[in-house]
Amino acid sequence: MHNRLIVVGENLYLNAPFMRYIERELGHLGFLEQVVKVPETGADTVTLLQQQLGQGGNVVIVTNRQSFATVSKLLATMIDDVLVLKESMLIPSKSEIYDDQSFLVQFKGCVVNVAMAEPGKTLPMFLIEHREKEGVVHLFDIDEESAAVLLEPLNRSHEVRTVLTTLTPGWIQVECLSKKYGQLENFLKGVDQLFKGKVIESTNVWAYLIHRFAKAGKTVTFAESCTGGRIAAQLTAEPGSSEIFRGSLVTYSNALKAGWLGVEKEILESYGAVSEPCVEQMLAGAKEIAKADYALAVSGIAGPGGGTPSKPVGTVFIGAKSDDTTIVERLFFEGDRNYIQEQSMLYAYKLLFRVAAAEIFQQP
Repeated sequence: MHNRLIVVGENLYLNAPFMRYIERELGHLGFLEQVVKVPETGADTVTLLQQQLGQGGNVVIVTNRQSFATVSKLLATMIDDVLVLKESMLIPSKSEIYDDQSFLVQFKGCVVNVAMAEPGKTLPMFLIEHREKEGVVHLFDIDEESAAVLLEPLNRSHEVRTVLTTLTPGWIQVECLSKKYGQLENFLKGVDQLFKGKVIESTNVWAYLIHRFAKAGKTVTFAESCTGGRIAAQLTAEPGSSEIFRGSLVTYSNALKAGWLGVEKEILESYGAVSEPCVEQMLAGAKEIAKADYALAVSGIAGPGGGTPSKPVGTVFIGAKSDDTTIVERLFFEGDRNYIQEQSMLYAYKLLFRVAAAEIFQQP
């Protein structure tokens, strides 16, 4: 990819020490393939900039104070945009990210960082290396509407846009995008304080789980029925899972629920395999067999057949167990067989995060 530096303003490129300062900063980032020197903005400047931007790649435009506004207006025109006032500077409204005297936009196949410089002063931040200002947080035991309401003040004060989606009941994934450099970190700190004990900041919650459990010396095991091993497969897809995972049992038949996990025959006959008492005993049996700190268990009807009026397709009992806490919940999921299994798997992990809160939600 072409990486070019364009310097607009004679007082900049005729100042050799200052140019070396600029080149050192950009040399560290690898942007010295080409240096183009352009006089104060005029008709020739417009043509030169259009030619350079038409080549694609990454471009850093360093302008003097006199040229900054003109270059901003030119870029806004080229991307069919308008100028807005941000941080006491007029910049295109489509700027992906900005900081004091520096902003970043895209033009066709070109990523453009415009920065205003002044000899004798510290250079502003070059933003191309900081282009991706995105974060992901996961919120637990809250609904999407309530989460959106609580996040809105933080969104406004930190200029962060959030997109919320419900992965499974009570588990909200929040994608965060900041346009103002440095604000995302403060936003995430605010989220952690607002939802303390119910938030994970990570793009990969299973890698996060492995890290937390390994650090705490904790282990986990699973007993699955309708999920068919999905809970185990999700965890073991991650490197390092062997540090915390003791193993699991997929007990599809009642015979194996009884023979392997110790579910009592009376429980199966009176309540059925898809029931709270059955899942309670599945949890106890798995935890005892594996000698693990935590256990998860799932039994349900994923469909498309097998449902009854009292237990229609989508009925799933999901439980989690620690040494001193047992949780079993009845859920009803909609969708096809695979989606019901997927939601059940996610909900099981949600319950694990709840019973293992001391390990999961502790400070780094």
